[in-house]
Amino acid sequence: MARGLGEIEEEAQRIKEEHADAPVTISCEPTLMMRWLIPRMPLFHAAHPTADVRLLAGGGPVSLGSGIDLAIRRNDFTWPETYLSQHLFDERIGPVCRPDKAGEFFGSNRMNATTMLLHTRTRPSAWTTWAEITGETYSANPRQDFEHFYFSLQAAVAGLGVAIGPWHLVQDDIRAGLLAAPQGFRADGSAYVLLSAREPEDPSTATAFQLWLGALATDEARA
Repeated sequence: MARGLGEIEEEAQRIKEEHADAPVTISCEPTLMMRWLIPRMPLFHAAHPTADVRLLAGGGPVSLGSGIDLAIRRNDFTWPETYLSQHLFDERIGPVCRPDKAGEFFGSNRMNATTMLLHTRTRPSAWTTWAEITGETYSANPRQDFEHFYFSLQAAVAGLGVAIGPWHLVQDDIRAGLLAAPQGFRADGSAYVLLSAREPEDPSTATAFQLWLGALATDEARA
């Protein structure tokens, strides 16, 4: 009888250890993954050198459990009630441009009517939202459209015009002197969350990532 119990305990421990080391696939919106998450992943791996975390670009509705363990999403859609959501940070947006173009594109802290507005098909309401926040109108401004958000931000870095930049996507470029935000940033009412299908299990790579991501988002909000 004792031997049988011992074998059961060994098997339970083996399963627990395998689960703890299981790879974790995280789906993240492409621009957020490229411009915010990936540059910070070395911090996670330094703290968890054996963790196997796999990043997958994706946006909008997501099916957790079918090859995807966690998802980082903007809360602009409805997800299943069974999903657990962890608030990461509120979205703050503002017009961004190359620093040496700020004087040309803005006058007295207002956008010049000749300034090119850089739009993106993946967030077509970005400029409309900013207009609602500030009470300004941009109907007379010329525009250029890009297929993805990161293209419009890169166009701003290149000096082609002004893009709407969410703070978390442009903060590194602003600190590096690649972008400037002449009108600052304001909350647009949306937020980013981490979605999961179940409560965190300890120990596991998924739990370690959830705790690390939550702490990272909190620290950056305080900065």
